[in-house]
Amino acid sequence: MQKVAIVTDGVCDLPQTMVNEYDLSIVPYRLFFGEETYRVWHNEKSTISLEEFCAKLRTVTKKNFPRTSLPPPGEIAMAFEEALQKADSVIAIFLSAAMSGIIQTAITVARMKFPEKDITVFDSKHTMVGTGIQALEAAKMAKAGKNKEEILERLRSLNSQVRTIFVMNDLRYLYKSGRIGGAKRLMGAAFNVIPTVHFQEGTINSLKAFRGESGLEAGMTALCTQILDHCETNDIFITHINHEKVAQKMFEVLKEKNKNGVNIHFSEASPIMGVYTGPKAICISYIGDFDKKWLG
Repeated sequence: MQKVAIVTDGVCDLPQTMVNEYDLSIVPYRLFFGEETYRVWHNEKSTISLEEFCAKLRTVTKKNFPRTSLPPPGEIAMAFEEALQKADSVIAIFLSAAMSGIIQTAITVARMKFPEKDITVFDSKHTMVGTGIQALEAAKMAKAGKNKEEILERLRSLNSQVRTIFVMNDLRYLYKSGRIGGAKRLMGAAFNVIPTVHFQEGTINSLKAFRGESGLEAGMTALCTQILDHCETNDIFITHINHEKVAQKMFEVLKEKNKNGVNIHFSEASPIMGVYTGPKAICISYIGDFDKKWLG
């Protein structure tokens, strides 16, 4: 039995191999299309595939516009019970409290159902792989035998350096979900302009709008080169929805210029991301410095 077990939620977008390797416990998130309910554990495990999700988006109406919902307390409790079978202490790393009520719900579950147990709920202040990359860092430390305070100290020191950057070809989905935040100023962007946004202090803020896909590719590959020079940990994640060409080019640039053995992870995103980004998007996440000037 290790000292600490790590719990995260279904927005994490960590692959199944990583979940297995680091023995993560996942609380599935719920996704709704009208009266239809689906559950998502990560980008490789859900009750609706990304292809099915995107097909539904093409016929969506106001009545069945997709939305997400935080997990019920019972499913959070189940994940805590599973984690407590593995370790005496549990750290639960969840989606930003500014975007979801899961942090407060999890704190209540821990207090009411596990009053004698050592459970700490940590606000990632991010979403998607921005949450997942923090859970991964904690899980690596847990597997290496670090104690709870060592892991929490590391998480706190890294949290302000976590970067989650999105390419969203259509901001209407983010607007309709009520999470547009500081990216609202890009809503009026001209035709064929592709916006990018990022997380700051748990909320979404605008970065830059690119003119066409060629401009986007140039800006995002320039960003990738800088990321490699400023990455503080050993992992960079790229996920995408129907944005294969630009995402693949970003991945190739990262691989080509990777001189320090950084792990570059590339995959499709989960349907959860599509609720907020629509059917064409990219997410890149890492831990390290960032300057929006890197986008050109």
